[in-house]
Amino acid sequence: MWTPSDNHGFENEEDYLRSLKKDDSYTFYYEFEYIAKNHGNDNYDIDTATMVVRVEWSNLQAGYEASYDVPDMHMIDPSQGNSDAEGFYESDVYWRLISDLDGIGIGFDLRAF
Repeated sequence: MWTPSDNHGFENEEDYLRSLKKDDSYTFYYEFEYIAKNHGNDNYDIDTATMVVRVEWSNLQAGYEASYDVPDMHMIDPSQGNSDAEGFYESDVYWRLISDLDGIGIGFDLRAF
């Protein structure tokens, strides 16, 4: 972590963070479960879909930003009790992404999300 008294040889925090940058971008694929068919009375058919998460370096933010997409989102019906892509990301995928980023050395100080 950069502070004025412990500046690691850099004039400001943004320059310090830029020096820690790894690759320009990463792509991760995460499978998650959704309700394919809700038969009622807690009886469900479950299927899986894949979320594609892109993590890209932003010079403006001096950190990595994340975006996500679910190519098969059209198959996931909210009327069956499913969330939208943001809900799946927040409830399931986000924490797996954070763990994977930590594992490759992209810690909290390098994430702009």
